[in-house]
Amino acid sequence: MKAKRTAVLAAGAAIALLTVSACGNSSDSSSGTDNNGAVLAQTAWTKAAYDDVKQGGTLVQSISQLPDNYNYNQLNGALGDLATIQYPITNYTGTKFAEDGQWEIDKDYIESAKLVSKSPEKIDVKLNPKAVWSDGTSVTAADMISFWKAMRGTDSAFEVVATNGYQDMENIEQGANQFEYTITYKKVNADWPNYMYPALPKSVSSSPDAFNKGFVKKQYPSNGPFVISNIDQNAQVVTETPNPKWWGRKPKLDKLIFRVVDQNSLGQAFANKEIDVLDTQANADTQAQAKKRADVKIQRSGGITWTHLTMNAKKPPFDNVHVRKGVAEAIDRETMAQVVQKGLGVKPVTQGSAIYVPGQKGYQDNESKILPFSTKKAEAEFKAAGYTKGSDGLYAKDGKPLGFSITVPSDTATNAQRAQLIQGFLKKVGVTVRLDVVPVAKYFVDYVSPLNFQAVTFSWQGTGFPVSSTESLFYPVKAGQNYTGQGDASLGTLWDKANAELDPTKQTALANDIDKEIYSLGAIVTIAPTPTIFAVKNGIVNIGASQFQTPDYTEVGFKK
Repeated sequence: MKAKRTAVLAAGAAIALLTVSACGNSSDSSSGTDNNGAVLAQTAWTKAAYDDVKQGGTLVQSISQLPDNYNYNQLNGALGDLATIQYPITNYTGTKFAEDGQWEIDKDYIESAKLVSKSPEKIDVKLNPKAVWSDGTSVTAADMISFWKAMRGTDSAFEVVATNGYQDMENIEQGANQFEYTITYKKVNADWPNYMYPALPKSVSSSPDAFNKGFVKKQYPSNGPFVISNIDQNAQVVTETPNPKWWGRKPKLDKLIFRVVDQNSLGQAFANKEIDVLDTQANADTQAQAKKRADVKIQRSGGITWTHLTMNAKKPPFDNVHVRKGVAEAIDRETMAQVVQKGLGVKPVTQGSAIYVPGQKGYQDNESKILPFSTKKAEAEFKAAGYTKGSDGLYAKDGKPLGFSITVPSDTATNAQRAQLIQGFLKKVGVTVRLDVVPVAKYFVDYVSPLNFQAVTFSWQGTGFPVSSTESLFYPVKAGQNYTGQGDASLGTLWDKANAELDPTKQTALANDIDKEIYSLGAIVTIAPTPTIFAVKNGIVNIGASQFQTPDYTEVGFKK
C-alpha cells in the first residue's frame, strides 16, 4: 500500500509506502554491473518506438486506496497512489528522467530553462505557449508565481506537504510575456530544476480553501495527455481518457483504469486478468501468484524506495539518544533483508543511506559504519542510558522495563512483518516491543503525521534530486514530514551548505556528511531498498519496472 511522500521522482519529493524491500540480481531480467551498490537493471520494461505501438486499447492498473485529497502538494494528498494516478494526467516539475536517472526538460511543458546567474542565483524559464490546463486556460507565469507563494511556507493557511526549494526563492517575475519568468533565489539551491514549474493552476494555489479542501473528492485542472473522466467512489475506480485539449502527440491508449485492490489480493487479481500492469510491491507471495498467469512477464529493476524504522525522539524512551542508538544497533538489517526479500529472485541488499539509494550516484553505506549491528554495542548504549539488566534478562530503570511500541497499519502484511522481525531482535537484547495495530485509513492522518507514536516502520521513496528533497524528513523539527521528533541545528547548517553547492561532486560529499550526522542522532534505522518488480501482460510496452525513468504515457500501449 502506498502513502505519504518526501519526493516522488517526477515531483521531487519522497513517498511513504507500506511495503517491504528488496534489491538484487534476477534471472528474469538483465542485471547491470555493480555501481554504487546497484545490482539490477535501471529500466526493465519492454521498449517500443511510438510508431510500433497499436492505436487503441484499455490498460488496467491497481492502487491501494483512493486519495484523501487530489492535491498532491497538500499535506493529506501526498500519496504514492495519487502519484500513480496523476502521472498520465499532469507533470509536477516540467522535467522527465532518463534511464540513468539524469533529468531533462520535457519540451511539452517547458521550451527552455537556464541558470543565468549564480550570485544571486537566477533561473530564466520559457514555458511552452501551447500548454493549457484541462479547463482550457493557458499555463503561465501567473500560475508559477501563485504556486510559489502557496508553497514557500510564509502563509500557514496553506497546508503544504513540504516547503523545500520554494522557501529559498526571493522572487519570481514575469518576463517579456506571460509564458516567461525569472526565478531569483535568496539562498542558492542546486536542485532548482525540481522547483521551476507550476504543479498547480492559479485557481487552486491562490486560495487556502481551494488548496486544502477544494479537491478532496475530485481532480483539479490537469495538463497531461490524459484526464480523469470518472471517479467511482463506490466501485473504488478511477478512469482516465485522452485529454481533448492535449497539445502533444496523441496517446495510443483509449482508456486507463486504476482500480483499488487490497494488498493481499493483488497477485490473484492479476492472475484473474483483472489487472494488466501490476506493481507487486516486492512481495514474494504476490509475485508467485502473478506468475501463474500464462501471458505474464516479470520485470525487475532497481528501486528508489527504502524501508526504515523511525523513532519518535519526543517520546520516552527515545528522548534518550543512547536508547535510540542501542535499538538501531540491535537490529540485524542483513537478516531482515534476506527474510523480506526471500522468493523475489533478487540478491538481498541493505540500505545504508537516508539520502541516496543503491545504484544512485553518490550512494555509500554510512549506516553500517556508524550504527553497525552489534548486540554488545546495543547493550552498552542501554547501560549508558541508565538501564540495568535484571535477572529476567530485561533492561529496566527505576523499576520500569525498557520497551516501546511500533504502530502498525492493519491489513499490511509487509509492514507487520518488519515490525515482528524488529520485535524479535530487540527481545534478544532485553527490550520489549509491542505492536499496536491501527486502522490503515487512519495510520498517517491520526498517528504518523501528528507524531502520535513511539516508533513506526513504512517506506520512503527517493528522488532524482535527493539532497534538497530529503531535508524535510529530518529538518526542521516542525517540517511536515519530519516524523523523528527532532531537528538538530547541525543538520540545518549542513543542508544550507549542500543545497547551495552547485558543483555536483562537492555537493555529494556534503550530502554524505549530512547522512553521517543523521545516523549519529540515531532516530532512524534504514533497512533495505525495495526493487521495482512488475508483473506485466505480454505485449504491453513502455511501462513497468524502472528505477528512475518515468513512463511517457503517449507511447504506453500494446505492441503491433
